[in-house]
Amino acid sequence: MIDPGELHEGMTVRDVEGRKLGKVVNLGATQFDLEQGWPARRDFVVNVHQVARIDGRDVILHANPRVRVPPDDTP
Repeated sequence: MIDPGELHEGMTVRDVEGRKLGKVVNLGATQFDLEQGWPARRDFVVNVHQVARIDGRDVILHANPRVRVPPDDTP
């Protein structure tokens, strides 16, 4: 499990294959909102336990997250 203190708003969230899912917003103690698009079109709630690792400014989710998030198609 990762240290929740390593998470920061604005980090890019990716799946295990490296596809961008969105960015971290509204960071709480045990979860954060994953926001897609600009302006924001969709939000998903992600539990910190679903984070596999942090790689620089990227948050990588486990391969089988409980919340299914489609890739973000925003350039």
